[in-house]
Amino acid sequence: MARPRRRIGNLPVEATSFVGRRRELAEIRKKLASARLVSLVGPGGVGKTRLAVRAATEIGRGFRDGAWLVELAEVRDPALVGGAVAAALDLRDQTATEPRALALAYLRDRELLLVVDNCEHLLDAASAFVTEGITGAPGLRVIATSREPAIGDWGACRGGAPARDAARGVG
Repeated sequence: MARPRRRIGNLPVEATSFVGRRRELAEIRKKLASARLVSLVGPGGVGKTRLAVRAATEIGRGFRDGAWLVELAEVRDPALVGGAVAAALDLRDQTATEPRALALAYLRDRELLLVVDNCEHLLDAASAFVTEGITGAPGLRVIATSREPAIGDWGACRGGAPARDAARGVG
């Protein structure tokens, strides 16, 4: 009997057409080709999430294990960031493994793109998870969105879209 194939992403299907922002999409592609982490930073409502999901839809096809969206908007407890990632990746563990450890272990041998959305209220926890993830998982690339400037080693793309002089990725 054939085993069911594991899905390779959870990105939402776009309900409307995506017009414009070719320059920004190209900049994100360029940054992710040389950096493992790119963050989109700007005020609410400028389209950071839509841009990140569109970029991930296009770029994610090149990742063996797909592109995945982690939505942090409803997560209030920083200790639950790892659980949000595990849930987004559709990971279920029958043992007593902590969700954070489960997610990090899963990412270790994968080649995938992770979109971590709405990091602003969990910057320290999200940054720690992403830093540990990209350190331990050579095939992981991340696009993060936030209303607040990122901290630590995160690369920032201002205004919800990468400005050519402000965009930088982190390797």
